[in-house]
Amino acid sequence: MNFYAWRGAISLFALFASLAQAAPISVKDEAGHTLTLAAPAKRVISLAPSLTEMLFEAGGGGTLVGAVEYSDYPPEALKAPRIGSNRTLDLERIARLKPELALVWMHGNAQREIERLAALKIPMFYVEPHGIKEIPDALVRIGRLVGTEKTANEAARRFREHYAELRARYAGRPPVRVFYQIADRPLLTVNRQQIISDVIGLCGGINVFGREKLLVPELSTESVVAARPEAILTARLGEDGQGATRAMNEASLRTWLAFKDLPAVKHGQLWLIPGSQISRHGPRILAGAEAVCTALEEARRAK
Repeated sequence: MNFYAWRGAISLFALFASLAQAAPISVKDEAGHTLTLAAPAKRVISLAPSLTEMLFEAGGGGTLVGAVEYSDYPPEALKAPRIGSNRTLDLERIARLKPELALVWMHGNAQREIERLAALKIPMFYVEPHGIKEIPDALVRIGRLVGTEKTANEAARRFREHYAELRARYAGRPPVRVFYQIADRPLLTVNRQQIISDVIGLCGGINVFGREKLLVPELSTESVVAARPEAILTARLGEDGQGATRAMNEASLRTWLAFKDLPAVKHGQLWLIPGSQISRHGPRILAGAEAVCTALEEARRAK
């Protein structure tokens, strides 16, 4: 190929690369809206700790210019300016940050605050995985929006493989009746539509209050005793630590010790699970699942 032919080929390649970079990005969100960006977002704000984690896992941590409180993982996320909470946003600070994209927790952010944010004309993308299997797709879509598709696709692949491993390991195990305590005053749990219940099912457990109508139902002590759980789990607040921890002396679970015939108490199956791992709909949910699965295996052995 002569000089002019080479120069023409290089020019065509440059043209195609330019066109590819200029192509708009369109991604559908959990609200059913299709968000179209002229180019990958380089300045992103996150309105939930789980979304902050997903952004970093998808390779877009370098785009984060603002995050709400409790966005503490990975540690690099703490460097981002705080822009409020899930209930109240600092709109003046957000405006000064000039974000090109806002990642919004569909039902976790106060609707009034989202409406105020919309007035700033910031493109908003709604994310809310309802089950574990939806998390990899959320990673991929976030990656597309910030131009890190390769990293996001790899993260999604790893997540799916880890999920498949856990499912294969525990799908055939004998069922364990589980009560998951969100809080003790008032006494709260989750129904089967909440992702924690999905984790319990992945580990071969049965959420004894899965059929409740409310996502986070309030219970009586008597109803828990009547449900005869074989394991009682609650979250460890603060530092996550590693794995599940037996919690027979945990203050928030102390009420159950009075019911010595309750299977979970009789066999010593009261457990603390790492808080942010189990409660956030993000990539670390499988680490939380590992902890839950460990606790339920102990409950099986104790029967």
